[in-house]
Amino acid sequence: MEAELARTAARHERVLATVADGIYGLDLAGRVEFVNPAAERITGRPAAEQLGHDQHELMHHRRPDGSPYPREECPVWRALRSGRTVAADSEVFWRTDGTPVPVELIAVPMVEDGEVTGVVVSFRDLTDRLAARRQAEELRRVTEQAAVERALSDRLQQALLTPPPEPDHLQIAVRYRPAADGARVGGDWYDAFLQPDGATVLVIGDVVGHDSDAAAAMGQLRGLVRALAWDQQEPPSATLTRTERAARGLAVGTLATVALARVERHPDVPVAGTRVLRWSNAGHLPPVLLAPDGTTTLLETRPDRMLGVDPDTRRTDHTAELADGHTLLLVTDGLVERRDADLDAGLAALREALRDLGEVPLEELCDTVLARMVPAAGADDVALVAVRAFPEDRPRPPEAGPNRLPPGIS
Repeated sequence: MEAELARTAARHERVLATVADGIYGLDLAGRVEFVNPAAERITGRPAAEQLGHDQHELMHHRRPDGSPYPREECPVWRALRSGRTVAADSEVFWRTDGTPVPVELIAVPMVEDGEVTGVVVSFRDLTDRLAARRQAEELRRVTEQAAVERALSDRLQQALLTPPPEPDHLQIAVRYRPAADGARVGGDWYDAFLQPDGATVLVIGDVVGHDSDAAAAMGQLRGLVRALAWDQQEPPSATLTRTERAARGLAVGTLATVALARVERHPDVPVAGTRVLRWSNAGHLPPVLLAPDGTTTLLETRPDRMLGVDPDTRRTDHTAELADGHTLLLVTDGLVERRDADLDAGLAALREALRDLGEVPLEELCDTVLARMVPAAGADDVALVAVRAFPEDRPRPPEAGPNRLPPGIS
């Protein structure tokens, strides 16, 4: 019998030594009678410091907020006095260095001959669980905030990214695709409108940053470019200079890359078969010119500084011929930049994606380019403006859509 009891006791000790939860036993007065290794580790108190001591006074005498914890309100003491099992999920044990250990516990009374003789308490350290919960709550908060910002940005962008005009013998198509990451609010924008003299103005831009401030700055900057470009028939470089000075004066403090282009007729030649493309580039990607046979030309120039750096910087204009049947593309870097490749590789990939699209209808061209370059929503927003020139001595082709112009422009 004694051997059997010894084996049983040894087995119980092995169980107590291997379980991950802390376990200790108290006598009727609340003094510690036994404590397992997990309890020593969790509380930071060796068994020698606990055995024979009042457990409540030792490490359970204060609430989580540090205020006094009356013994009669303690769940362990209630189990001792009531003889009923008591569970609690937000208790704190205090280490010798004064740091709290959040725990959940269950106190089970020990009953002999109908009398409560003590209590066994099993408890679990909640530190990691609570940290994970806080992290999850913070992640949820950030995600919800990002979703709100994304929704606001999307509404702003949809309100600003208006349909393009349809000037005679020019077809304009636009695309905007938001980033896959809802937390990344984009500052990309495009614009296309007619000036009073009938010239077509094209704008592509990207405000630095990926938050609601960037989206708001994008709206302000787009409005400035649009108003100033419409107000005066001047070279694009002059418009960008006035835009930057106005932004500085109006405290629109932002950095942005912008390409501003103007499609003009040759002076004094009403129907010439070609048009003049005049543009200025403030740190943006170069325009791409696509010929009907699929060959492409990067209209590379030495780009001027982006907007927001120096309002007195000298800006330059560049010109090229926009022949009938040719297509001009202005894009933002979300279409061509990849983490695993440099910008030159991205532009080369874009030119390859265009090589069989020279005579494809313009709307189809835009969709195909997006599908080839960005099959799924990427890490950044994408904006694209495409313009195709048609002969002016023939009727406007049906695929170009109706000829719709603002009032007062012919």
